Parts: sequence; structure tokens; C-alpha cells
Amino acid sequence: MRKYFIIGLIFFGVFFTGCSPVNQSASDKSQKKIARFSEPAELLTLDTTQEEDFTSFNAQNQVLEGLYQLSQKDEVIPAVAKELPSISADKQTYTVSLRKDAKWSNGESVTSKDFLYAWKRAVTPETAPSYASLFVSSIKNAKEIYLGKMSPDELGVQAPDDYTLVIHLIKPIPYFSSLLTFETFFPINEEFAEKQGDNYGTSSETTLYNGPFVLKGWEQNSETWQYVKNPNYWDAKTVKIDEIQNTVVKSTSTAVNLYQTDELDRVVLDGEFSKQYKNDPDFQNQNDTKMGYLRFNQGQDKLLKNEQLRKAISLAIDRETFVNNVLGDGSIAATGFIPQNFVQNPKTGKDFRKENGVQQEFNKEVAKKAFEQAKKELNKDEITLVYLTKDTDTEKKTAEYLASQIAEVLPEIKFEIVALPSNNVQDRYLSGEYDIAFGQWMPDFKDAITFLDMFTSTSGLNHINYKNPAYDQLIQATENADVADEEKRWSDFLKAEHMLLAEDYAIAPIYQQQTALLQKKNIENVVKHSFGSPYSFKYIEVD
Repeated sequence: MRKYFIIGLIFFGVFFTGCSPVNQSASDKSQKKIARFSEPAELLTLDTTQEEDFTSFNAQNQVLEGLYQLSQKDEVIPAVAKELPSISADKQTYTVSLRKDAKWSNGESVTSKDFLYAWKRAVTPETAPSYASLFVSSIKNAKEIYLGKMSPDELGVQAPDDYTLVIHLIKPIPYFSSLLTFETFFPINEEFAEKQGDNYGTSSETTLYNGPFVLKGWEQNSETWQYVKNPNYWDAKTVKIDEIQNTVVKSTSTAVNLYQTDELDRVVLDGEFSKQYKNDPDFQNQNDTKMGYLRFNQGQDKLLKNEQLRKAISLAIDRETFVNNVLGDGSIAATGFIPQNFVQNPKTGKDFRKENGVQQEFNKEVAKKAFEQAKKELNKDEITLVYLTKDTDTEKKTAEYLASQIAEVLPEIKFEIVALPSNNVQDRYLSGEYDIAFGQWMPDFKDAITFLDMFTSTSGLNHINYKNPAYDQLIQATENADVADEEKRWSDFLKAEHMLLAEDYAIAPIYQQQTALLQKKNIENVVKHSFGSPYSFKYIEVD
């Protein structure tokens, strides 16, 4: 996701049923098509300049829409834009024409000024999100505005009329069109947002919508909400569902029970249930590019500022045993951070993961040796680390298993596992009150940079406090000096991943997720994406 970084969800559950709510009349049942979903964590925000979690990304993708969207085959297709952009000969100016039938849920037209307002908000220091880096690395003057050296009005984007947007880039960016499908590039209605002030995006009533659905019945920390078909949506004819009811279900066993009693038609499975149901006719397994990994806090006075300690922990984890014994859903043991079958060498076509090989793997002896060196450098015989995680079944099981596995190889390391609801985890993570935090990352767009640039020293997503000038130089080269040379840029990425994982041990990739699920036969067109938001629900049909 993207870039998911995000405080990751281990499993993003989406559940459906063609049955209507218990309290609906028989007449309503025959006339309305209703689906039921479940999420494993709370929805935190509908403000596209604030999101950092998968539930929020997913919700925003259903109720809001940008210039472009991903098709059912992950192709970039027009959304609020009426056609693909016109690109200048030097590939640095994009001219986008907007459709005139795109409306907000209050009936007002979606205009180029709505995008201009949202994008200025995304680079203004007081309102900029962690994802401001996407603008800083692409749009003219965005970096200077973000650093407070220019006014937001100097952003390299113009709205010459209500239905034309002109975007000036700082360099050619081969993936820029796909970047425009990402939520932080979505529009915001200025008059509505300014009226809401700090409350904008914090409830269903303080948000305006332009996507396939509008949200009902949600406030921050709510465990239920509803997606309702948006009659003002320009492509409303494609949306076959009238209403989607959403409930937070953190326990897989609870979700499976609901499936068995026909209260859910689709349920994502963890390891125990994946093994139990793998021969069931309703069982499915989806390929994924989402990576689960450990984030090491290298801030001032943190023990994990020590490279040898990070190395010891990274190499003390038997990933194969973990994916087989805990996940059991077909997920792949990670040997690097760029997933399999995501990006390929532009010259040879070879997959990145195969070409860059193994960057981290289980090695008990090397882990012990690194730990002995860490103890000397830290002048400590025993070490206690705070492991921060969400309170979902799978993330808690992951924390307990990894902690016990590390302690088996390095018994002098003790873990204090802190499992909290999603919003509390995010607050604590951003404040740096942890040593190790579990995270997930789903690519935002189809390019290796989406996994690697969040660890540069100036990235708004670098909450682990990793800093290496040599790493920064490699990533900067992919965005500047080598951006037009595909082979050099590819080589830069290979070197950067190796430095991040096999030299500095800044993070510890654990697995590449594969999603195991049960889905009943009457559910069709649940569109899953390999980058950007995990799902699009506008195509769902319930027989």
C-alpha cells in the first residue's frame, strides 16, 4: 500500500452476505441488495491527509475518488478525469481534463479547485501527512512548501478552469499516472472542509463524498458503519449493491462462526483455520504483495540503535517455521523487502526478488555472535524490549511466536508485548514509545521506490529513525540523476535494499502475505488490487 507504511494490518478482512439486516421488513429484503463486511481493526479517519492504516485507506477508496482509479485488472483508468492525461514531450507536464458529471454527495460539482485545495493541504507543513513525500518527490515546489520556504500558492499545479488541471513535475516520473490513483491525491471540497475545521473526516457527518458510496453511522472508535450507494456518483450504474454493513471483528474464530451460521459470506482466515478449511469447496487463496515486517526503533537512547543487536534479532527468526506454524495460509517467508512478482528488471525481465536474492534468513550461529558483540558495545548482559502490536488475534499470535523464537536463540533478550487497539497503537508508534513494532506495507504504486524511499532520513514515513547518508544518496539517484536510465535506476534499487537489510538491518522482513479465505458462491467481483488500496467494492454483485 502503498505507501503502506503504515501501521499494518496482518489480515485485511472483508466479509459479505446477501442477507438483509435482522430488523428489515420483508419488502426491503426483496428490493434492496445488502452486503455485510467485517474489518479486523477500527476505521481511524476519512481525511485523506491523515491516514496511515489499511482500514482507513480501504474506506476512503470506497467513498472518495481521485482523477484515476484502478480497474479490475489493476490498470489505471479515468475516474473524475474523463480521459488519461496529456503528457508533454519532456514528460514533466500533465494536463488532465475532468468530467463534468462528477458530483459531491451534496450535489455540487467536483472541480479542479477541489484537487488544488487538497494537494496544497497535503504539502502545507501544518496539515501535511506522512505521505507528503509523494508530492515532495514529484511536484514542482512541493518540497520548498513543505519546508516552509514557499507559499502553498506556489505549488506547481494550476486550475485554469473548473475542469482542467495542469501538473508540473520536477522530473519525468514513469509511475506518476498510477500515483494519481492513491488516496492522498484525492480531492477535498474546500468550503465543506473549512466549515468542519479540525472535525473534518472524523465522522460520517463531517465528511463529503464523491465515490461509489457514502458512509453512514461512523464516528472515530465506532465498531460499526455502513456504506450506502451514492446516487450522485457519476458511475452509479456500475454499483449493484445498495448498502454494505461493516462491523469490526478482531477474532478469526468469531468471524468463522458468523460464516458458519450464514451471517457472513466471506471471511479471511488465519493459520489455524486455513489448515482446517484448506480442502473446503469455499476455500480460496489470493496472491498478495503486502509485506509483514519488524520495525526497529533506532531513536536516541534506544537499544536498537545498536546495529549488532538489530542483526542478532533479524537472524534469530526462522521465517519458514513461522509462516508454516502460525500463518499457515500460503504466505511466503520473506528473504527481502521487495515482494515476489511485483517489479521486474526493465532489460532482462527478471523478477526483483530473484535477482537480489536472500538479504536476511535464519542463522542461529551468526545471530548469537552478533548478540555477543552487541552486549559488549551496550555493556549489558540482559536486554528487555517493548514489542508494540495490535490487539487482533493474528498480530498477537505473531508477537508471541516471534518473541519466543528470538528468546530461544537469544535467551538474554526479554520482551514486553504491548497489544493495543489500532488507534492507540498508531499514537504510541508515532510518539516513539516502543522498541519493536510490527508493521505491514502494501505498495502504493507499481515501482520499487514505494518500498524503499520511506526509509530515507527526510521521509515523513521514517518513524524508525533510521539514518544513513549512503542510503539516502542511492534513493536520491533513483529519483534524480538516474531517473531516465532504467538500468542504473534498477541497480540503485538492488544496492539500496541490500544496504537496508543486509548491512544496516534497519528492519526485519518476515513474510509476504497470501490471503486465505472462505467465500460463498453467490458473491462475485470482489476486486483485490496488488498496489494502492487493497480492495474496490464498486463492482461487487450478490446473487
